[in-house]
Amino acid sequence: MNGIEILSLFISPVIFLLMLFYLKARLKIKSFTLLFKAILFGLISVILIYVAQLLSEAIGLYDLRNIKRTAFYTFVIIGFSSELGKFLFLRYYFLHLRNFKGPLEGIIYSVFISLGFATGAIFLFGYNIIGSNIDTLFLFIYPFFSIFSGIIMGFFVGLGKSRKNRFVDSMTGFGAAVFFQGFFNFCFCTNDKRLLLVFCIGVLIIGILLCVKGANTKVEEENTHDN
Repeated sequence: MNGIEILSLFISPVIFLLMLFYLKARLKIKSFTLLFKAILFGLISVILIYVAQLLSEAIGLYDLRNIKRTAFYTFVIIGFSSELGKFLFLRYYFLHLRNFKGPLEGIIYSVFISLGFATGAIFLFGYNIIGSNIDTLFLFIYPFFSIFSGIIMGFFVGLGKSRKNRFVDSMTGFGAAVFFQGFFNFCFCTNDKRLLLVFCIGVLIIGILLCVKGANTKVEEENTHDN
């Protein structure tokens, strides 16, 4: 990594700190222990993408000589392994917490897990431990994309708890996160910047809509309890 690329390592931690200040002011959160755990769990989940890369190289799946191989690598190898660890921590640890009530809590915990993951993943990508000749743009965009993948997974996992439909909604969130993660990596592997631009605009709109929906769901639940 050159000097400019090293700066990308600090994007996720800076976003993490800014979000802590926002949550403290907006939601008046007194303890950040669970959020720090989410960051740690995200860092730990990087192990899966590293193992997946080693396996793909060992059995010859990293030979991206055509579109089919590239699609398989980006969607199945990278997409699936990137989201699996994050999903397991969100679904089987955070979902069972008493203060985890719906989509908004799902989004918050999932985004923090994703920021932890992005911190470790950027290190692996930047030093070519995973992939090779990684685009500098990828390193700088990845933390922001990780926020989106956290939003979409967290929204559906949280929705499943609020409406007692955990399996279907959780699988929807996980599947959607895997698809978008794979598509994001596919854009860079094929060097299709026009497709990337359209994709980024689309995920930005989806992310905003899900955040608004998650916040509104929280307000509706509070109003219901007050009545």
